[in-house]
Amino acid sequence: MAKQRFKITRYTNPSGEEVFRLSGTLNGDRIRKNFKNRGDAVAERQKLTIRFHNEEPEGRTIWTTLTQAENQEAIAAFSRLKRSGSNRSLSFVVNYFLNHYKEAAFSVSVAEATDQYFEQKSRDTQRGIITERQEKAINMELKKLVSHFDGRMINEITADEIKDYLDSPLGRSKATPSLKTWNNRRGYISTFFRFCHSKKFVGENPILEVPQYRIKQARGTATTLSANEARELMHFLETYRGEKNKTETWWGEEGCMVPYFALTLFAGIRPDYKDGEIAKLAQKDIRLETGVIFIEPEVSKVNEKRSIQIQPNLAQWLRCYPISDYPIIPARRFRDMWVNVRQRFKLSHDVLRHTFITMLVARFRSVGDASLQAGNSEAVIRKHYLDIRTQEEADEFWNIMPQKTATAERPCNSPR
Repeated sequence: MAKQRFKITRYTNPSGEEVFRLSGTLNGDRIRKNFKNRGDAVAERQKLTIRFHNEEPEGRTIWTTLTQAENQEAIAAFSRLKRSGSNRSLSFVVNYFLNHYKEAAFSVSVAEATDQYFEQKSRDTQRGIITERQEKAINMELKKLVSHFDGRMINEITADEIKDYLDSPLGRSKATPSLKTWNNRRGYISTFFRFCHSKKFVGENPILEVPQYRIKQARGTATTLSANEARELMHFLETYRGEKNKTETWWGEEGCMVPYFALTLFAGIRPDYKDGEIAKLAQKDIRLETGVIFIEPEVSKVNEKRSIQIQPNLAQWLRCYPISDYPIIPARRFRDMWVNVRQRFKLSHDVLRHTFITMLVARFRSVGDASLQAGNSEAVIRKHYLDIRTQEEADEFWNIMPQKTATAERPCNSPR
């Protein structure tokens, strides 16, 4: 039985609809059509087959070892080269193909490839290579990819299809995603396809043909708290204990949130309580006796060790509210209290850290020292934090002390 030139296969659209896909090539042009039933697909295949046999190009009669079909392919290839404006020979094109094109060693679906990728990312999280938040973001993006290319084989996906995928609106939105969103999602897909390439699920990595855009940063002067706003926040926290539960008990005890906010405001510790520096900071790295906080590489966002000088007012706060009694991240209802305080004072994500850097530069007038303590470059310090607050206001800020009265059991004015 002669081999069919045009194939009919079952295919499931991203919408979930099962169709019959007719595919093949005619005079060098790719044919791909979907039909709701097989009968329509067979009828169209017959028409295309007749066209193929009838459309023998005009030309001189020569002796050749090629079959009629192979001769048609050769003529179609030359025709496409001419239309593209290329003067390369067909031999050059074939050699280039043989040297650069690689077939996938294994044929797996997108879903099967992502399942294996998820297993590797899970191991990476357990080993501390990536954070749980990073793993969650990767899983969310790849699940969208599986849904979009449902039923497809991973080695069939082209760069153009990935571009269309990245351009498609997210969720219920009808807007085209921003370039920043494009770059972020492209990053997740890029690492996934590198994994697929290493496993030989794909012959070539299509993401190499998907652009990554350069985005001009528009960030300007950092938003900060004034000395009065910082004082109001910290003095409020001394008596804050959250809200009442149904059992009439409070979420926490008075002052339980002081260490978290004191360290982010007066030491500039990065505030992400899930995966950031404040979540990884150990009590042993806060050295009140020597006046230094050590940020180890495994704690630092940029994997570099740095040290922060404990200013006298921060030392006072940490003596009145020692971490041994007031954990940096309280075990009970921390997120609820964190959200509650931030909403009450309208605190943006990094405003406390921005305030620390700004007041440090304003008080001591050293961009280099601020750079070392904050873990930012001097250029960033000059551009975003210099001359925002006066030295007089910085003096007020660094003299914000707790209102709590010292007791014999807890003398706030001396080391414990």
